[in-house]
Amino acid sequence: MKSRLTAQRLRELLDYAPETGLFYWRVRRGSAGAGRQAGSLHTVGYRVIRVDGVTHLAHRLAWLHVHGDHPIAEIDHVNGNRMDNRITNLRQCSRGQNARNVTTRNACGFKGIYHRRSRWHAQISVNGRRTYLGSYENAEQAAAAYDSAARLHYDEFARTNETERMLGKHFAVLRLIMSALHRCVLAFRSIAMRRVPERAPAKRDGRAPTSPRMATRPTP
Repeated sequence: MKSRLTAQRLRELLDYAPETGLFYWRVRRGSAGAGRQAGSLHTVGYRVIRVDGVTHLAHRLAWLHVHGDHPIAEIDHVNGNRMDNRITNLRQCSRGQNARNVTTRNACGFKGIYHRRSRWHAQISVNGRRTYLGSYENAEQAAAAYDSAARLHYDEFARTNETERMLGKHFAVLRLIMSALHRCVLAFRSIAMRRVPERAPAKRDGRAPTSPRMATRPTP
């Protein structure tokens, strides 16, 4: 049975950039050379990294790398973007709290509402029990009712329709910023790797090497 990955071992193999949430190999691992970005995209939308034969979720490795201990609970992405593994976007939570911060829109484009008999209805689920929030003339009013209830019951884990609209506007900008930071990091690492100090030429017979210009001409 393999031992659990430690923060020390993780830091030996990988560098973590908290401002972008990305990992980079410190040493060559298979076909990936030192300085290359680590990990790949999993089918469920999370980034995963294989370390010492074991596949890990990148956001849990980020927590281990920064805090030195494995998270004791689930890790929630504050903005709902599973690819955004910046440490400021990660927080520990219970399974129930994590489920609240999930985008589940219906055909009308809002969360927590549905249309029936010419009216818009709002509802919310708290601790496994569904609570009816009333009927409204339009979808916007029903969505506002859901948002108010979500803030009351879910607190900081509330994923409201208002938040969805704000994030929708900022996600595009965030992706551009992260892409630019990623390119800067790669460029910096490439320059740093080129600046390798030249080795001094090896000595022969215990004597310092002589320059070709200073070499003594053979006696004719």
